[in-house]
Amino acid sequence: MASLLLIDDHPLVAVALEAACVNSPITLNIHASGDETEARRLIQQQQFDLIVLDIGLPDCDGLELLRRLRARDQQCPILIYSAQQSRHTLLSAVSLGAAGYVVKSQSMAQLLSAILAVLGGKQAFPPLPARIELPLTDKEQQIVALLVRGLSNLQIGEQLHISNKTVSTHKKNILEKTGVQSVVELAELWKAQQ
Repeated sequence: MASLLLIDDHPLVAVALEAACVNSPITLNIHASGDETEARRLIQQQQFDLIVLDIGLPDCDGLELLRRLRARDQQCPILIYSAQQSRHTLLSAVSLGAAGYVVKSQSMAQLLSAILAVLGGKQAFPPLPARIELPLTDKEQQIVALLVRGLSNLQIGEQLHISNKTVSTHKKNILEKTGVQSVVELAELWKAQQ
């Protein structure tokens, strides 16, 4: 028997997963939580063999929760189950240590298959794109490399012999071109590209 924690704010997901688990070759004991607070309470109360995590939660960013859960417990695998299917989201989940990723438009049988694969020690990702080519100029790539190392705009400007204002302009252009909202997301995307 395997113990699963489903973190998803849609109650029907738990009902559908329980129905799909009838066809499972192993008994799956499912505990459901609709938000981070309840999930943390359940995690403190018992050990789980797998966490199935929706990243569109009402009280937190699921990718940030993935990061915190990985930092707390490196042993329990986490399978992302989300409606989001952007390449950036998928690669972020990979870089944050998820064991798999299933899009909600797939069938419950596919989710069950991914759960069984992860419980068996495998990963369950859709085909990952080859190395991502960011649409950045050489100068912008230099700036990203320094940003993800934690350098400030002023330090980057000094190192590249350009003004602080020029670094800010490049940084704004980089965020627009990549579609990310923060330097943290940019660092995740950069890491996935390397």
